[in-house]
Amino acid sequence: MQIASDAELGNIIRQRRKQQGLTIANLSMLVPCSPRLLSELERGKRGVSIGMAFQLLSLLGLVVDIKGREEVDT
Repeated sequence: MQIASDAELGNIIRQRRKQQGLTIANLSMLVPCSPRLLSELERGKRGVSIGMAFQLLSLLGLVVDIKGREEVDT
């Protein structure tokens, strides 16, 4: 799956959180971050550190696979 924007990443995080039955409040305690910051991330707002984004992805069981443009199927 390719992610081309902050909003797409936020949607994936929101979907995975809901699949796992977690509320924003629950997940924000695990990261830790404020529920407001997590809500903003899910809505595609900028301002979240890359470290926190990776921590969230890891907690939700998601991985990042980096490929060059020449390696991506179009």
